[in-house]
Amino acid sequence: MATVVSSSVLRALVSSAVAVSLASPAAAVDVPAYGGGPERLFSNSAETLLTPATVGRLGEKWSVPTGAIVTAQAVVATVPLPGDGPVPVVYVQSWDHDVYALRFDDGTEVWRFTTDVQPGASFPNVGTALVETVGATPTVFIGAGETVYALDAADGSELWRFDAGTGCVDPPGLCGFSGERNEVETSMLIAGGKVVFGMDVNDIETGKGGLYAVDAETGSLAWYFDLESGSTCVPDPGDDIRRFDGYHSEAELGLPVGFLASRSGCDFDRTTTGCANVWSSPAYDAGRDALYVASSNCTTDNDAGTPVPPPPMPPYDEAIFSLSSDGTPLWRWRPREVDNDDLAFGASPQLFTIDPGGGAIDVVGIGNKDGTYYVLDRDGVNELSGVTWDDADPSALPYWTTNLVAGGSAGGIIGTPSVDPVARRLFVSTALGNSVFNIQRPTVHALDLDDGSIVWQNDDEPDADASFAPTTSAGGLVFVGSVITGNLRIYAAAD
Repeated sequence: MATVVSSSVLRALVSSAVAVSLASPAAAVDVPAYGGGPERLFSNSAETLLTPATVGRLGEKWSVPTGAIVTAQAVVATVPLPGDGPVPVVYVQSWDHDVYALRFDDGTEVWRFTTDVQPGASFPNVGTALVETVGATPTVFIGAGETVYALDAADGSELWRFDAGTGCVDPPGLCGFSGERNEVETSMLIAGGKVVFGMDVNDIETGKGGLYAVDAETGSLAWYFDLESGSTCVPDPGDDIRRFDGYHSEAELGLPVGFLASRSGCDFDRTTTGCANVWSSPAYDAGRDALYVASSNCTTDNDAGTPVPPPPMPPYDEAIFSLSSDGTPLWRWRPREVDNDDLAFGASPQLFTIDPGGGAIDVVGIGNKDGTYYVLDRDGVNELSGVTWDDADPSALPYWTTNLVAGGSAGGIIGTPSVDPVARRLFVSTALGNSVFNIQRPTVHALDLDDGSIVWQNDDEPDADASFAPTTSAGGLVFVGSVITGNLRIYAAAD
């Protein structure tokens, strides 16, 4: 779900040729969001110092011990520090429950913030930080356990918090290992003045995930989208809701009596199905005011004695869908109506353009654990075929789909690919498939961005490792993680 940096150390790598860039203007190194920004492209076409000729001189510049593994992307933002002026700072969290702010230049600690411990969260601190200035305050937005925090980027002080659940107010309260499993694994984005994120219940059969928007300045709930019903719950003006999910009672969430029945869109079915999981980080097209979100799978059966729903899956499960920043649904699509094989969307949607001949088209692309990458129109209508998302048979909605490996419960495509809009390439690293003992290969793939054809794969590496991490491209290079060996693998983007 996120990049594994190290088992217990956060490292900064530079080459002798790239080290001089640290003396350049601080803004040049800013990467304040997951994947580089709301398009989630994981690419830097402007890189010139790090190239195939210089990459062999990469070496460790500094390292910082952490108390547990790091699986979030480290982001960098230039922040005015008291007494220092503008300083590039690295922000990252570890599974030791700490959020670290470190000087980009030498790794020295600026501040450290300890998040609440949630015993029921299987992936407690995996989300990547977002650094945005809200009002006049540079702010770090980050999810840990079921809580989203807004922290002052300069000193780490807490500005507000929001709980995607009961908040575990009586530790462990409802959040023990056998109880509440809500967890925010997505990275944040800001759309229309709201912080948007998803919540997961980690494929258990009690609970229900969802998509949230909270006010970026105050942390109060702006809306909640229920994937099972397609309803958007909107509090009344004057409500100040700090805890919410789609299945706990009003009393457990501390809501006003009658809240669910009286607020717009809030009176949806709150059955605990274990579905509606969102652990993919959303993307945003500001020009369209359109969010793009992907959801995990939902097991179904016809047994009335189980809590799972009957087939087909509820409408927004295992789907790529779009909402406006006020929570209004725009369109949805998914590759299958029934799936009990855990072929989820976990990679992030990505926003780019293709030119299949005749002009550029704005698209959203996404990989699935079935080993396939899908490319669809951002408006939910295929401009070439006329197929629309709400046709009786919308299976031909994508402009192109490319299957790379068979996929399975362990991927497929789990880590988000890299999109290089200048080279017109999509770089993908694929995961295990179904077993660590039988990795599906090849594991690194380059696709033509406009038609999805395979340009090259690492077929000459019969023992090549797989990856759960996002793929990154820069300077004619492709950077890929590893599941088994713990290595950073670097390939020439051209071949």
